[in-house]
Amino acid sequence: MAETTLHFRWIVKIKENLETLTADKDIFVAGDLLWYPVQGHTNICKAPDVMVVIGRPKGDRLSYLQWHEENTPPQVVFEIYSKSNRRRMNKENLLKFYEKYGVEEFYSYDPVKNIFVVHVRHGDKLAPLEGLQKWVSPLLNIRFEWNEERFEIYHPNGRHFISFEELERKNRYLTMEYQEVQQLRLQERKRLVEVEKRADLEKQKAEIAEQKAKAEKQKAETERQRAEAEKQKAETERRKAEAEKQKAETERQRAEAEKQKAETERRKAEAEKQRAEAERRKAEAERQRAEAERQRAEAAEKSKKLLAKKLKELGIDPETVS
Repeated sequence: MAETTLHFRWIVKIKENLETLTADKDIFVAGDLLWYPVQGHTNICKAPDVMVVIGRPKGDRLSYLQWHEENTPPQVVFEIYSKSNRRRMNKENLLKFYEKYGVEEFYSYDPVKNIFVVHVRHGDKLAPLEGLQKWVSPLLNIRFEWNEERFEIYHPNGRHFISFEELERKNRYLTMEYQEVQQLRLQERKRLVEVEKRADLEKQKAEIAEQKAKAEKQKAETERQRAEAEKQKAETERRKAEAEKQKAETERQRAEAEKQKAETERRKAEAEKQRAEAERRKAEAERQRAEAERQRAEAAEKSKKLLAKKLKELGIDPETVS
């Protein structure tokens, strides 16, 4: 939350100029809005002085719940250092938080000391860029220029970010709306805490009910095991009698198996006998066919010779007759 008018003017200047820059794009811009990156952990949060979320629609939010935003973290954040967060420990805490939860570009400015610092992500770290006096944001394409005397921000078209006074003239109720949003934000945070408390209470009630159900289940299981022991005892006796019965059955089956084996051998021998007989009959049929063929040939030859003899007797040369 802004602590001084100077601090507040810079927050509004950056936030409202970015709103103008991204007016026709799916880019959400917010000032001093609580950002919760982890569902179920309302203690993990920060309220960047200005944050930019590329790819998320515009619209009013009481807080930025990342799990409701397709898990998209703010890619660009701005911090305007004041007396309370100018201390080294506070700066390091902010940097570590933004580094851990996915910020790509982190810009900090101390308007009292006129110190501007750029951090850009390299791997899993937000690395400071030193020795510069000009820088263009890779994601927003806005230009920063600074020296010992001044600090300026420019739109991609080269136009200055307009001043707080100009913004104030364009929207005289901005401060009132800002305070209302802050109040709503606090209410939303309280609501989230209450939701978590109710969820914890329901969880505890469910755990108690579950423990009670487990106790009942264990009692029933003990009774079941006792009955099962009695059942197993009776089953053991039954199995003993069954074993005797199976032993007798095994002997009977063995004798039956021997009988079936002998029958199988007999059938096998019979099958061999039938196969041999079939082979014999086949051979006999072949022999008879060959004999019939031979006799037919002999009969044909005799008939031919007889015909030739008769032709000769008639004075006809058999060779001339086809």
